[in-house]
Amino acid sequence: MADTESDAEKTEFISTRREQEAWDQGRIPVGRDTAGVAAMMAGLVSLMVLAPRLRDALVTLTRESLQSVDRPLAGLVRFFYAPFGLALLVLAVAAVAATAVTAAQTRGRFWPELALPDFERMTGNKLFRAFSKEFLADMGLLFLKVVAVVAVIASAVKEDLWSLPRLLTASPEVQLAAVFRPMTQVAVRVVAVMGVFAAAELGLSHWRFREKLKMTKEEAKRELKEDEGDPMLKGRRKRRARELVKGRIAVDVPRADAVVVNPTHIAVAIRYRKDEGAAPRVIAKGKGQTAETIRELARANGIPIVEDIMLARLLFKRVKVGKAIPAETYRAVAAILAFVYRVTGRKPGAASAAPLKPRPAAVSERSGP
Repeated sequence: MADTESDAEKTEFISTRREQEAWDQGRIPVGRDTAGVAAMMAGLVSLMVLAPRLRDALVTLTRESLQSVDRPLAGLVRFFYAPFGLALLVLAVAAVAATAVTAAQTRGRFWPELALPDFERMTGNKLFRAFSKEFLADMGLLFLKVVAVVAVIASAVKEDLWSLPRLLTASPEVQLAAVFRPMTQVAVRVVAVMGVFAAAELGLSHWRFREKLKMTKEEAKRELKEDEGDPMLKGRRKRRARELVKGRIAVDVPRADAVVVNPTHIAVAIRYRKDEGAAPRVIAKGKGQTAETIRELARANGIPIVEDIMLARLLFKRVKVGKAIPAETYRAVAAILAFVYRVTGRKPGAASAAPLKPRPAAVSERSGP
């Protein structure tokens, strides 16, 4: 398909292979602001939890600084430890939150080649692609984000601005409380607004990712052909599979006690031996041409063929080859085996001494009980 094909023609859903290729190349949907907002939220929560301790540490540092104007600064170093350590703890919590959110978006994967600068993006026509509809949409979202944040900050601090002059003569405790209160309000509101925009930007990123990976009908046909391979090779594999199935059936059906049919579409061969299990087992089954092969083998080896539509359907759908029949079919299968024992003269659960001679269809085929 030509490269000039528009995105409007890409109507097919993306395939698993196409999505996996995008992930392998690092072209994944990631919210640019999600990690930052997560860091802000985690830092704000930890700061609010540690606020009393941080306030006491800053009050002590401020008081000691005011009282030590005429003393060496070296004596104040020990008072920096507490607020500095608390600040580092807040930053560490924020870093862990940002890392966890980023790892969740990338599924823990990392693409080292994407960390290097791509000068190709800054050359040729790719430079002009920056001014596309996607770029303009991002700029519009950024503008709305800035306006919203400025409005939130202005509404949160406008009432506290008039009280700032009165703090000049207040105690350090009052000053810090008056500063922290509006800062906390501003931080909470800003984080809330940023969280809304981050969620919107993340949703937009995922939508763009799905849209870019959609395929045209021609691309979908080409990928399907590549996945399935050469039709001739595919036909050979199918024939080989049929030959293998027919070979197993040719071995297993002559060992069966009876074949349950429905009456022409499905055939299930069952067998019961005391030394092979507590319940009869399905040793072969098939539908269509395979079912016809099972019936032919049953006739050739004198295996009774019993028509029981419901039982044949149930055994075909629910029982795998080699597995025991379900308990709800015990009575119906027991009636079939009783018929087999009357026809063959074999004791229940015992191995037959020799293969039976072929019987006419009228004798070996009968309706189920």
